[in-house]
Amino acid sequence: MASSKTTRSRDVKLLGLAASGGVAVGRVLRLDEHGRYQFYYIGITAGQVRNEITRLHQAFKEARVQMEEIQDRLARELGYKHSYILDAHLLMLEDKRLMTELEQEIRSRRINAEWAVRDVTDRAVEAYRHVHDQYLRERASDIEDVTTRLLAILSGHAKFDLSKLDEDVIVVACDIWPSTVAELDFNRVLGFATDAGGMTSHAAIIARALRIPAVVGLHEVTRLIRTGDTIIVDGGTGEIILRPTRPVIRQYAEKRKRDVARLAIPIAQPSEPAETIDGVRIRLRANVELSTEIESLALFGAEGIGLYRSEYIFLNRLPELPGEDEQYLIYARLAEATGEAGASIRVFDLGGDKLTLEGYKEEQNPALGLRAIRLSLKAEDIFRTQLRAILRASSHGRLRIVLPLISTIPELRQARAIIDLVKREMADRGIVYDAEIPIGVMIEVPAAAMMADLFAREVDFLSIGTNDLIQYLLAVDRANENVAHLYQPLHPAVLRTISFLVRAAKSARVPIELCGEMASDPIHAIVLIGLGIRTLSLAPASIPLIKNAVRSIELARVRSLIKDAMKLASAAEVEEMLARELPRQAPRFFAAWPSRG
Repeated sequence: MASSKTTRSRDVKLLGLAASGGVAVGRVLRLDEHGRYQFYYIGITAGQVRNEITRLHQAFKEARVQMEEIQDRLARELGYKHSYILDAHLLMLEDKRLMTELEQEIRSRRINAEWAVRDVTDRAVEAYRHVHDQYLRERASDIEDVTTRLLAILSGHAKFDLSKLDEDVIVVACDIWPSTVAELDFNRVLGFATDAGGMTSHAAIIARALRIPAVVGLHEVTRLIRTGDTIIVDGGTGEIILRPTRPVIRQYAEKRKRDVARLAIPIAQPSEPAETIDGVRIRLRANVELSTEIESLALFGAEGIGLYRSEYIFLNRLPELPGEDEQYLIYARLAEATGEAGASIRVFDLGGDKLTLEGYKEEQNPALGLRAIRLSLKAEDIFRTQLRAILRASSHGRLRIVLPLISTIPELRQARAIIDLVKREMADRGIVYDAEIPIGVMIEVPAAAMMADLFAREVDFLSIGTNDLIQYLLAVDRANENVAHLYQPLHPAVLRTISFLVRAAKSARVPIELCGEMASDPIHAIVLIGLGIRTLSLAPASIPLIKNAVRSIELARVRSLIKDAMKLASAAEVEEMLARELPRQAPRFFAAWPSRG
């Protein structure tokens, strides 16, 4: 714990994650920690149960009205392509299963509505917090967001109106809920700085859309600063400076002027192709978890779905998991909505840290335990149910099956044998499906990467999952703040591995694509294209920016640059080279991309 003298010192620097580029200098507005209101456990009588359930329904109704108003405002300000992120909140408020569970909690435990909401949603948040996939892990904020709103309504607390700020501020908080961001006075908020959050958080996505500088993952900024303090946020480098001195303020004010002057290039339109200057076509597909996100694909110009995280529909469903019909309806909608471009469905990547099925114990090291395809092969009945749903839905359009965390050829063959068995059973029953549905594997572990040539002989396509591959390749847990700085997408070992995978796929004449957060960063995306990747799957909202980057480069020059980068000894050296060379190769794009230092 820092002393009070240290806490109030000048020019205190903190380093977090650069979530949205640009520089902001201004006074702090520190929001209440997580917006958690005080309330108490209150036991109720049998006669009071009906009243508590009525209060619960009224709170849900009021919360829906508020969320719809917030979504309408966001749509007016930024367009539907960004307001859709609140769909998950509305779905939660309309979830009959959730309401039934809350009512049962009130009836069986005889407790007040506030305590029931907090208790049930805390369990859901805890399940998400332990999910291995960072994108899914950050969706816990959606649940917390809705919970906070419900508790504020139930407890009668007045909410601070962020849409009526009387001065320019930089918002500092432990975390910023999506609906809170949407309520902000966009003309008054200069930047964000948060203890929590990641690149794929909704707050970060909106910040990038608004071109508001943001730094997240700072861990202790709320402890070290107060409302009214001056702060500098550098969303390009991920650095913030608390209580800066005048010379430092002048330095960053000049940097901000330079960055603002550079923001001159319009974002690429959805109808424009992602094509390099020298005519090489790049496919930009979407990573999706909610069926409501399907409507945003055309708005962002996505060419179908490169990764549908099916485990999302399994989370928080114990002990009753989604049945075949429920899954079929979801997958059929994916097939119909994506048309010729199609959708790749990753079979449930569960287990260990994501979901403990009945009969399976929690593990000490879930990242290396019984998860993904390993769990699918153990829980074969659940796996078969999902396969039947996918195969039935394949009659509605172009679907593909992706097998996650494959590490051995026997695993792949066992999974394919089960798929073939399910196909035969469906054929015997006269059920229509795509008999030639493509089957691919996620390359996420070093063992699979090193044997990519063998895997390529037995599948229809390869999909590189960079989130896990980088983590396993570098032996770094991204969620561990002690070593998170060692998670380096531009590490030469990562670049060499991806280059090897591209060559293996090319030799086998098998398509290869890449999904993961690495594809959402324009510099990383350029590197991946230089390594030979021609299909990237990423967060829908990031597609326009990546399309701009693609349209600004000449592939022949980038390929030569990346070839030299793989000869370097460290990620720092690679980053230094790219920072020096890419602005020369794509001056038009990098004139508009806020500088990183």
